[in-house]
Amino acid sequence: MRKSLKFLGTAAKLGGFAVLSLLLIILAAEGFTNARANDYCRSQAEECRQGDVGLVLGCSKKLSRNRANFYFTGRMQAAAELWKSGKLSCIIVSGDNREVYYNEPRDMKEALIKLGVPEAKIVCDYAGLRTFDSVVRAQRIFGAEKITIISQPYHVKRAVATARQLGIDAEGYNAPLVPVNRPTWLRQFLRERAARVAMCFDLLIGTEPRHMGERIDLPL
Repeated sequence: MRKSLKFLGTAAKLGGFAVLSLLLIILAAEGFTNARANDYCRSQAEECRQGDVGLVLGCSKKLSRNRANFYFTGRMQAAAELWKSGKLSCIIVSGDNREVYYNEPRDMKEALIKLGVPEAKIVCDYAGLRTFDSVVRAQRIFGAEKITIISQPYHVKRAVATARQLGIDAEGYNAPLVPVNRPTWLRQFLRERAARVAMCFDLLIGTEPRHMGERIDLPL
């Protein structure tokens, strides 16, 4: 009986230590993200720099066959707004293209053209499989020196933190948030916390994008 109680006590201590360690890691990732990005994220077009390369981070165009993804719509509207405000020299649309019938950069390009952005000023990055990859490739493959990253606020902050830690002169422009119910909000909140921890891990170990390749010139 004593051995069982001792074992349970040890397990409880180890479990508590693990939970505490995880919380500290999450808090450290949050602190790092906020410290690196808070001063560089904008919500109004007039606050943004002029002449930057826009980097639009990809997501699915639709949530289902007949249901539009408002995250996608918001990012496209925000990018078009910056373009029409004369803030951007060109736009990189970066996303996933691993499947035949799923092409985020193509969908983003088509949407931006419909919103009035000239086709000649839009460049597709088909290897933006993750936010980290999109940010690194914008500089190293496309040669962008000053970048305005466009996505929803929580996502923009992580992307800007990544870029600035890597020495990339990046700012962020917040696309509109989408109203969600409580379970969806909680799922997104937990997912973003995990993504920020993963970002710190990538930066710590010097992760490289999954695909690199030859230099691609931008239509500046």
